[in-house]
Amino acid sequence: MRIIIGYGNTLRGEDGFGVDVVRLLETKKLHNTKLLEVFQLTPELVLELLDAEEIVFIDAAYSQEEPYGFACSLERENGVILSHHITPQTIIRSLQILYNKEVKYEIFSMLTSHFDTIKNIRLYRDKVNALVAFLGLD
Repeated sequence: MRIIIGYGNTLRGEDGFGVDVVRLLETKKLHNTKLLEVFQLTPELVLELLDAEEIVFIDAAYSQEEPYGFACSLERENGVILSHHITPQTIIRSLQILYNKEVKYEIFSMLTSHFDTIKNIRLYRDKVNALVAFLGLD
């Protein structure tokens, strides 16, 4: 099963990107896919992922250089400041260590420097729709 996790705070503008993507995916007919929307990644989320063969994490990440760009994987060493304390890698590592579970995973982050509002609604919606089309294989 593929599990798609959209996380972020919809009250904080573009920080809600992951949740907005999952909400739009809910209107699609996705096979063998479970959708989760959460405020942030937490250790107990690991229990929801035990049946996963593939996990997709969707979030917003801070960047002043390339607003509305996509990053498909973020490393802590690259200077990007993540807005959540538990990373997708921590969740994946917890599955490996605690449950001897190996899964494929992908991370999609929309880059933004605006976490209080949606600065450009057209570009924001375009990015939501683009990722939904990619993940839903429209």
